[in-house]
Amino acid sequence: MSRTDTGGSPALKRRRVVIEEDDERVDDDRYGDPSRSVTDRELARNVSAPTTEPVPVIRSDLWFEDGSVVLQVQDVQFKVHRTILARHSPIFLDVFAMPHPQDEPTVEGCPVLHLQDSVQDVRHMLLAFYDKGHSTRDPLAFDAVAAMIRMGRKYDIDYLRHEALLRLTTEFPTTLSEWDKLPHDYTQIHHQSGILFDIVNLAHDNDIKSVLPAAYYLCIQEFEDLLTGTARDDESVAQVPYDVKRECILGRERLFRAQTDHLFGWVDNVGCSDKCTQPARCRAAGSSLIKALYVPMPEPARTLERWVEFKQFVPMQTMALCQVCSKDAERAHEEGRQQIWNNLPSYFGLPGWSSLKNFDG
Repeated sequence: MSRTDTGGSPALKRRRVVIEEDDERVDDDRYGDPSRSVTDRELARNVSAPTTEPVPVIRSDLWFEDGSVVLQVQDVQFKVHRTILARHSPIFLDVFAMPHPQDEPTVEGCPVLHLQDSVQDVRHMLLAFYDKGHSTRDPLAFDAVAAMIRMGRKYDIDYLRHEALLRLTTEFPTTLSEWDKLPHDYTQIHHQSGILFDIVNLAHDNDIKSVLPAAYYLCIQEFEDLLTGTARDDESVAQVPYDVKRECILGRERLFRAQTDHLFGWVDNVGCSDKCTQPARCRAAGSSLIKALYVPMPEPARTLERWVEFKQFVPMQTMALCQVCSKDAERAHEEGRQQIWNNLPSYFGLPGWSSLKNFDG
C-alpha cells in the first residue's frame, strides 16, 4: 500500500510491487475451499476418502523421517508428526483419537490422512507449526496470510487465525490515529499486484468486517481498476464482486458530498471572520482553493488527507491566508476529517465501526 504522488494528485496508498515466486513449488493457490470450522466427524468424512484410481504422488519438502502421519493433499504428500498437529489443532486431536481400520493404507508405516484443502494452504500451515516464521513481525506473502486465516478457522488453530488477523487490522485500522501512522508501504504483508482486491475478497469470505471501510476507501482511489480488475503477476485478474463494486461506487459519491459538507466547508467562509486581518486577500485565496478542489472534479484521496498534506497540495493559497483564517481552516479541516472517518463505514453501506466484528465475534 505505497503512497504515490503523481503531479498534483494526492498521495495514495497503493501497493504495486511485483514479487517473484519460487518456480519449483508444487502448490497452486487457485484450488481449495476456505470453509468454516468443521467438526471432527465432518473432517473424518472429508479427509479419509482416498481416490479409487492411483495417481502419481509427489513427496513434498516437508518430509520428516521420524514423522508419524502422512497428509495427502491432491497428489502431494507431507510426512509430519501427529503430536505436532494435535498440539496446535483440537480438530486434528479429535481425528487422531478416533479408531482407524487395521488394514488402512500406509506410507512408510504411517497412516495417510487425506485433506480437502489446497496444497499451498496446508504447506503454509505446516511451515507455521515447524518454522515459526509466521509469528515474526517480518512481512509475509499474502498467500501465507490467507492460508493462516483459512486453516486457522477450519481447524480451530487460534494463534494462526489471530496472527493473520493482526496483520490485516494493522494494515487496515479502525481509528484515524492509527490510519495516520501508516507508512507508505505495507509493513505486515508483501506487495503484489492485485493485493487490495484479494484482501477484500479474503475479508468477505472469512467474515473479517473491521478492515472493510479502510479497504473500500482504498479501492475507490483507482476507479478503472475497481471496475475492470487488476492483473496479478500470474496474469490472472484480481477483482471484487459486483455488490462490492456497487457499494464502492455509491460510497465514492457520498464521500464527495462529505468533502463539501465536512472537510472543505470552511473554504466558503475564508475572509468572513471579524478577526480576519486581510479579508480581500483571504477571500481571493478562498476562491482559488475552490477551483483547485473542484475543477475538473473532486479527488477521493483528498478526503482523509491531513492538514499538513493539504497545504502541500495548495501551498500558494494556504500561505496567502492570514494567521486567523489559517488556524480556523486547520481546526475545521481536522474536525471534518475526523467526522468523515467516524462515518466512513456508512458511506459504503456498512454498519458503524463498533458493529464491525471479525469471525462472527
